[in-house]
Amino acid sequence: DDSTQLILKLNGKTLEGKYKIPFDEGGFALYTIKKGKITGDAFWYSTAGNMECKLRYKNGVRHGLKENYNRDGKVWLRQEYINGKQDSINEMYSNGQLSNKSEYKNNKKDGTQYSYSGGKVLTETNYRDGLREAISKTYSSDGNVITEINYKQDKQDGLTTMYAMGNKNMDFMFVDGKKHGIGHMYKPDGSVIFTNYFINGEKVTETEFNQYQLKNN
Repeated sequence: DDSTQLILKLNGKTLEGKYKIPFDEGGFALYTIKKGKITGDAFWYSTAGNMECKLRYKNGVRHGLKENYNRDGKVWLRQEYINGKQDSINEMYSNGQLSNKSEYKNNKKDGTQYSYSGGKVLTETNYRDGLREAISKTYSSDGNVITEINYKQDKQDGLTTMYAMGNKNMDFMFVDGKKHGIGHMYKPDGSVIFTNYFINGEKVTETEFNQYQLKNN
């Protein structure tokens, strides 16, 4: 976490200039230091001498674009920092293709996160302040929705729906992470095969559910 500003010193003297600093695990960093603070472009190298990362600093903390590279020199991770905290884009790549894209605000996921395979969206998850919120979806390779899950502060809350071959297959109501309410299983034509009833995560009979509803409404 580079959100805390460090003043770099050696033998009591504040560092000034360009420095090559070794990492404990091997490899090294190239930093430009002004008045003890890392500033401008910085570079991280592997033990073999390959550049693994390029990033920018401002007043001793990460500020701007950070890119990580694989052995072939291709970007596998791209992140944006503002004043030491991850903010805006976060993109991961696999074999040169985008595999994951998310947004950050103040070091926490905030916005819609996507995962991809072969250029197609596999998952779509909404975050607020680092927690899953509102609807999240998963997709099959042919683009059909497989699941739709509603979240509230990272717990399933509201309707969860599952699909098969593009048709609704099952749905359940959740409250605070537990099945609570009426669930259904459907035929491909949309007609209901089974109806299930849940109270606080426990499966109950229709009579028990109705009695609970009468007591609590």
